[in-house]
Amino acid sequence: MPLSTETRLQAILDGTGAGTWEYNLDNGEAIYNDRWASMLGYSLEELSPLSFQTWEKLCHPEDLGPANKALERYLSGEESQFECVIRLMHKDGEWRYIHTRGMLLGNDKGDQSRWLMGTHLDVTREKQSQHQLERLTESVPGIIYTFVREPDGQFHFPYVSRKIEDLYGLSAEQAIAYPNMMFETVHPDDLRRVHESINLSAESLREWVCDYRVVVDDSVKWVRGISRPERDTDGRVTWHGVITNIDDQKRLELELEHLSITDELTGLYNRRYMLHKLEESAAENERYGGNFSVISLDIDFFKIINDSWGHPTGDTVLQTFAELIRKRTRKSDIIARTGGEEFIILMPNTVLTDAQQVADSLRTALAAEEFVSDEGETFSVTLSAGVVSWSDDMATVRNLLSVCDQSLYEAKRAGRNRVVVSGQKTQN
Repeated sequence: MPLSTETRLQAILDGTGAGTWEYNLDNGEAIYNDRWASMLGYSLEELSPLSFQTWEKLCHPEDLGPANKALERYLSGEESQFECVIRLMHKDGEWRYIHTRGMLLGNDKGDQSRWLMGTHLDVTREKQSQHQLERLTESVPGIIYTFVREPDGQFHFPYVSRKIEDLYGLSAEQAIAYPNMMFETVHPDDLRRVHESINLSAESLREWVCDYRVVVDDSVKWVRGISRPERDTDGRVTWHGVITNIDDQKRLELELEHLSITDELTGLYNRRYMLHKLEESAAENERYGGNFSVISLDIDFFKIINDSWGHPTGDTVLQTFAELIRKRTRKSDIIARTGGEEFIILMPNTVLTDAQQVADSLRTALAAEEFVSDEGETFSVTLSAGVVSWSDDMATVRNLLSVCDQSLYEAKRAGRNRVVVSGQKTQN
């Protein structure tokens, strides 16, 4: 036997736990079911006489105005349904969040009276969970988000926490409505890498971890995104994760990296970095051709300077010479202090004769420099140099440096204060 419409409707209401209400807009009559009252801890008898004002008396003062405005918008045709969330006072003295929906209906009596009918659902638990989530997102030092990529490549952010404003300069509403704006703030040099990392995570379903820069009002920030993807049966991939500011960490990393490749006294690169760049240059030369030259420099009788005027004066000589090299070389040249008084210059795209001219210029400039010790004594300093260019018969960087050192030692043996190029002496 088929169930009646009334029976089915009652089953639905019982299953959802909804309370019902009916309000006649013309005569003010109001009807509530038992569940409407019981969800607030009352019986209908306790709330009698029942009227439209019954719920108004129980409503939180701050919610009464917005609820009436929502009703006005529906009755005026601005909204297709009357809907709002209000707080009603439970009998135990606690506020309960109630989700109310309603629609305007006529009746079956042939008159023109208008009935607004709807339901009340207690959503207090959901509201409390939402509030807890909001508090959690406020305490997390970063952006909590959900990112979805559809099978056709389209993407969107169903959820972004408010802290997006701190890192991206966008509101959560903007990011959700215009997801491309998030990517528009990524530093141009990092954008391709960000997209590639997302693609890799989507294909492998491995955790997405990416460090990149965002640019907001000419201010650059380093951020780190971490999220775990999951793929739906329809091919959609969803990431849930967090984006945090790692400016301090990146600054420290860069400082440590700088210290690891830099000579502390002169600010030039150190031997380890120079060997790395020489290997890179040799590999590029082998693959693409071209040329590069290397100058090996050594300050003459540097031990005597330290012994005669002390290490602070010796340090001044090294720092002055380092600055002199900076001024007389190009930005593309790489300069390193590779030992106590030893320096190497790597000159990309430079032939042997041009490198020789630079070495001679440095030798002349240093010889013309006047130094003064702490005791007021003046003295001059000279250098010896070896110059070599990479060639096909040099199998390794080690061979290159060996040839360069031989030229330097030859300059030393020949009396110092001179430049030797691949075995040929240059007069001082």
